[in-house]
Amino acid sequence: MMPPLTTARFPIEEGHIMMFARAIGDPNPIYRDPAYAAKSTPGTIIAPPTFVEAAIHFDDTWPFRPKIGERWMGSAREPKNGPNPLGDHGGSHFHASTEFHYHALLRPGMVLSGATRPGNMWEKSGRSGLLRFTEAITEFRDENGAPVVTSTLTVVSTERKVEQPALAANATPGGAWRRPDFPASYPVTAPRDLTPGASFSELLIDDLSRAQILLYAGASGDFSPQHVDEVYNTVVEGYPSVFAHGMLSMGMTGRMLTDWLGDGKLRRFKMNFLGQVWPGDSLTGHATVKSVADGLIELDLATVNQRGATVLAGSATADVGP
Repeated sequence: MMPPLTTARFPIEEGHIMMFARAIGDPNPIYRDPAYAAKSTPGTIIAPPTFVEAAIHFDDTWPFRPKIGERWMGSAREPKNGPNPLGDHGGSHFHASTEFHYHALLRPGMVLSGATRPGNMWEKSGRSGLLRFTEAITEFRDENGAPVVTSTLTVVSTERKVEQPALAANATPGGAWRRPDFPASYPVTAPRDLTPGASFSELLIDDLSRAQILLYAGASGDFSPQHVDEVYNTVVEGYPSVFAHGMLSMGMTGRMLTDWLGDGKLRRFKMNFLGQVWPGDSLTGHATVKSVADGLIELDLATVNQRGATVLAGSATADVGP
């Protein structure tokens, strides 16, 4: 099981927001331009939807970050240079899903605290034996104790080690590089069809680079060697390459939502992580309107790679009222 997040003080800083938005590939000026932000509906710079992942930086106990004076689990002189923080129980651990509930906008100058409590636990059988699912629910509150974001992380632990994929990390079709889809201008003013059944798609990334994965590790604070250490992940874990953080893919999918619906509109955002995203992959996000009622829109979401495989699937709720 992933350890609980312990964050007594998480200052929201303008520069950190800019770096996080850069890492998820979001050029929206609401995340970096004070003059633009002052004229926006929020009236100030705000943070992207998945930004509370960066609270990891302010958790002194977070195991997937090298610590001063301690041996790290990733490669150094040898392919593995330290113990696995989660232990070696003979099985595997996977990040199954993350869900956010938004109570207020994140703005520079706020100072949050995060407290984690256990959520539901359940089991089911799978190809790798018994699968154990565990939720950890983190409540982020501002300096006055008001709720800002609630994050629910679900981790699955397998009874036996999962056999790693044989897919080559660079197994991508050829062709010219394609620029990801971005709005022609911000704020987004183009009319959107929000009737049930309407859909919207956006190319999120083409030919994902290892550099962007490293950018996200730096912005979020998650330096798990599966994402940043090619030697460890190929020699020790048997993967064909490093792979992207699930939360990087979720962050890029969140850009599609804010591009479509506008800034500060999300009330809930959940994604299930169904497959790895490799360097060289291209991702396209898809959103379909499920329902609209009482000023709220319900969306079904899917993010697919260039082979047509769904790597993330989920849902979102947003405020589209007057």
